[in-house]
Amino acid sequence: MANSTFSGPVRSEGGFNVINKASATGTITEAGFSVNSTGQLISLGSRKIQTFVGSLAGTDTGTAYADNEVLVELGTLNTDAPDGLVTPTKFFIHRALIGITTAAGQTLVGNLQLSTTSGTATNAAVTAGTEIVGAGVTSFNEQLSATQSVAEIDINYNDTAGNYHIFVPNVTAAIARKHLYACTTTALNADATAGRFTVELEYSVY
Repeated sequence: MANSTFSGPVRSEGGFNVINKASATGTITEAGFSVNSTGQLISLGSRKIQTFVGSLAGTDTGTAYADNEVLVELGTLNTDAPDGLVTPTKFFIHRALIGITTAAGQTLVGNLQLSTTSGTATNAAVTAGTEIVGAGVTSFNEQLSATQSVAEIDINYNDTAGNYHIFVPNVTAAIARKHLYACTTTALNADATAGRFTVELEYSVY
C-alpha cells in the first residue's frame, strides 16, 4: 500500500501498532511503537508509559491491615520488546506520578510493589514483592550516577483531592515481577473505601 494522507483523525478500535514487513519473506513483525485500545499504554521502543486506575472500594474487609499488605491490584506492566532487541529480563522504573482524586478518609500511607503473582486479594501480603515507590526504595540519582543519600517517602492515599506525588526511583525489578499492587504501610483498621487515585508509570524493559 502506498503512503496515504488523511485530512481527519485515523481511528482504530483495537489500538495502533507500527509494523515491519520483511522484503524477502513477507513476515510481519511489530516495530516497537504502539498504543493500546484504551490509550492507557504507550510503547516507544523499549520505553513505556502506562496509566492505572486506583480504587480502594474493596478494602473494607473488617480485618486490620498490616504493613505491606495489598490494598488493591492495579494491573500488569507490559513486557514486550521491539524487533531486534534481546528478550527483556528487567524493568527499569523511571518515574511515577500518583494523583489523588478522592482522599481515603483515614490516615493511610503506603507504596507500590511489583509481584510475580496476579490475583493477590486485598488484606493479604504481596507474593515476592519488589517495592518500586515508597519509603523502602533507595532511589538512584541520575546526575551523580549513584544511590541517593535520602530515602523516598510513602504515598499519602489520604491526601487532599487534586494533590499528587512524584517519584523518580530509577530502580530495577525482574521482568517476572510484572503485576502492580498498591499496598499499605499503615496498620489500617478503618473504612478507607472512598479512596481513589491515578498512577502514571514510566518504565523501560531491557
